[in-house]
Amino acid sequence: NNQGDGQCFDRSAFHYDDSSDCYQCPAGKQLLLKQHNRGSRVYAAQVEDCTQCPLKAQCTRANRRLLTHHAHEAAFERMTRRMSEHPEMMSRRRSIVEHPFGNLKQWIMGNGRFLMRHFSGARAEMSLAVQAYNLKRAIKVLGAQRMIELLT
Repeated sequence: NNQGDGQCFDRSAFHYDDSSDCYQCPAGKQLLLKQHNRGSRVYAAQVEDCTQCPLKAQCTRANRRLLTHHAHEAAFERMTRRMSEHPEMMSRRRSIVEHPFGNLKQWIMGNGRFLMRHFSGARAEMSLAVQAYNLKRAIKVLGAQRMIELLT
């Protein structure tokens, strides 16, 4: 349920069948595709199925159960599984990514806002900022003299 009070079944209690593109509820009924939203699909049980269901109190307070399925749900599940199997990956990634990102926001972009408007301008500004940051890091690691040698 969307209140998160833990009284109703969560999504893990429902099984998604890829071949028939539907969910199966804990009582064995199907939740069929009802509508497409931006990047997600909404699956709904039949009102008649939910009205007569002995598990309704554990499933929903509404007259039927709805589930959303993101277009990239399988990728999210793979990533969640990988992160639970290897939690050290995220801490290593955080330590690698957060420092440069913080520097870019503070050092290059000042107050964290782009000067250019529209997506293409912001993208160009960010690309220049990243390029400047990479050049600064390369000079710091290799030294200015070695950098000049490599560029000529």
